[in-house]
Amino acid sequence: MGSILVTKAPGTTGRHVASGLATRGIAVKAASRNPAIPVEGGAVPVVFDWDDRSTWAAALDGVEAVYVVKPESEDVTGIIRDFVGLAEESGAARIVLLSEIAAETRADDAHELQVERVVEQSKLDYAILRPNWFMQDLVDERFFGNLIREDGIIVMTTGGAAMSWIDARDIAAVAVELLAGGSCGRQALTLTGPDAFTLDQLATRVSAFAGTAVQPVEETTGAAEDRLKAGGAPAGFIEYFSNIGRSIINGDTAFVTDAVARVTGQSPRTLDAFLSEHAASLQRSKG
Repeated sequence: MGSILVTKAPGTTGRHVASGLATRGIAVKAASRNPAIPVEGGAVPVVFDWDDRSTWAAALDGVEAVYVVKPESEDVTGIIRDFVGLAEESGAARIVLLSEIAAETRADDAHELQVERVVEQSKLDYAILRPNWFMQDLVDERFFGNLIREDGIIVMTTGGAAMSWIDARDIAAVAVELLAGGSCGRQALTLTGPDAFTLDQLATRVSAFAGTAVQPVEETTGAAEDRLKAGGAPAGFIEYFSNIGRSIINGDTAFVTDAVARVTGQSPRTLDAFLSEHAASLQRSKG
């Protein structure tokens, strides 16, 4: 088979997709702005920048399938539309898109839904992955990591609804199976962990592995919007963040699917297993 292009190869899911494919003996192009960033498993680093379209053609040359992690851009729909068109022209046959849970429920003008439609309307055999929230977000300083370590809190807008957190490695395992196989099935798959937890239950589990109490803090949608505005967040991001909160409140993240097990043959990792593995990253900062 031809090579497989993995966009955002150093990222949370991309690095596991790239290494998972490469360890199977598949030729992998690990795409990133900085090809000096090492990728495990023998993938070949290539220069790729969503904002520099001159890098696209070389990255797609000889590629049979593509793993796409969307760029953060107000023009994300247009960017993906042009990229998918070039992928078709370059001879690619399959595409796996990393989307997000409940994207299909969003308004017609929502970028996440529009990007899915671009893929669905393409000539490529596709799979759209709609994962729930990543367990990795709990230790990532860009998300909940610093709040847990420094303040001993988890702040979310949930309205009491649950979330079935998923390990990014399980998302990657699904992508690897689809990309390495003969068909993506022209389907959308909602990916979850094996259990759903309310914010209170999540805080209890995190506390058990952090070694100290971590308090759940329920934030209303309005309060979250005010906080983001005060922090100078762009209006588009605030709207997107509010949509996520409303989606959780509506129960869109509360259910559990068997998609990971069906595709990979392995049960997804549990939240306790992840927290145990990363216990040191949950402990309160000294001082």
